[in-house]
Parts: sequence; C-alpha cells; structure tokens
Amino acid sequence: MGKIVFGNKNFGYAPIVNSGGAYSFGTPVLLKGLVSTSAEIEQENTRIYADDMVWCVVNGAKTRSLTATFRYITEAYSEYLGFKRNASGVLTDTGAKARHCVFFETEEKDCETGEATRTLHYFYNVQASEPTLESTTTEEEIESAELEVEYNAIESTFVTDDDGNYVSYAKVTRTEDNANWYDTFVTNVLKPTDNA
Repeated sequence: MGKIVFGNKNFGYAPIVNSGGAYSFGTPVLLKGLVSTSAEIEQENTRIYADDMVWCVVNGAKTRSLTATFRYITEAYSEYLGFKRNASGVLTDTGAKARHCVFFETEEKDCETGEATRTLHYFYNVQASEPTLESTTTEEEIESAELEVEYNAIESTFVTDDDGNYVSYAKVTRTEDNANWYDTFVTNVLKPTDNA
C-alpha cells in the first residue's frame, strides 16, 4: 500500500553566508506557528516534430516552489521577507529579500506495518514573498489570521549530490542508522554529501 503523510513541524531557516566568495549556511533557526506546507514542481517539455511525428522530446529545467502557511512570523525572520528594522523600531519594506535555506519535517505512517517515520525536507536556496495581510473585526469567536509565504527555489551552487550536480531540493527520512546525524538538523543544515 504505502505510507500516508501527515503533520508539519520543525519549520526553520538558515541564512546563506558569503565569506569572500565561499558560500555556506549559518546556524538554523526554528520558527513556531507552521500550519501547512505545499510543494510544487513545474517542468515544461518541448516536442520536436519531424516526419509527421514526435521526433524528440526535450525536457526543460525543473522549478520548485513551496507555500508555507503560518499563524505567526517572528520579527527576526522579517528581513528574509524584505523588511528592515529601523532604530525607531519601525519595520520598513526594502524590497531586498535575502536568499536562504528553509526546511520542515513531515511524519509518515506505513499502512501495512504501522511503522511511523519522520522526513526532513530541504529547499536549499529560496527567496520568499511577503505574506498577504488580512484581518477582520473581532466577533464572538476570534479567528487567528493565517500568513501565507511563497518560496521560489533555485539550485544552490554550493550544495551538490554525490555526482557533483547542483541541488535545490532534498529529503531524508530518519532511520536507526542515520538518527544521530539526522537529529543535528536543529544546529546544522544537512547536505546530500554529508557523512551520515
């Protein structure tokens, strides 16, 4: 049958740090208040015709996007959404959005065995959109606003797989064999070429 996927937790981000042209990730920061995530992949295919038939199909580049919905976004994360805190405490929209890495965990359950697992999803090089702000008047029941942030991912030039290919997205499922390495995701960005 397969696994059902449920749950969203441990959403976090890590800055991309440039030290004299050498890129790396800063320390990850976990954000509370994640409600949901939705990842999409787009890839255009071009059909080349000859002799009254499809002669060749050329696959375009894959583009990945992620939509994350939050109940709350910290002020510290606002610089990745294009804001700057001024000395007066006022946040101003600079339009300059820092590229960074985002990650989150999902849980899975095997329908046949009942085994539960956790999977960590990484988008290594993203730019975030500013969330839409909606609010309504207070009535008998208070409804918390949802803040939706869209991320566009591109390949990272300093994260590669074992074959040297640039990576924009990766995922890893926690197992007994990799648990010690996997559990460090709160202090380090896990990469495909790490020695688990």
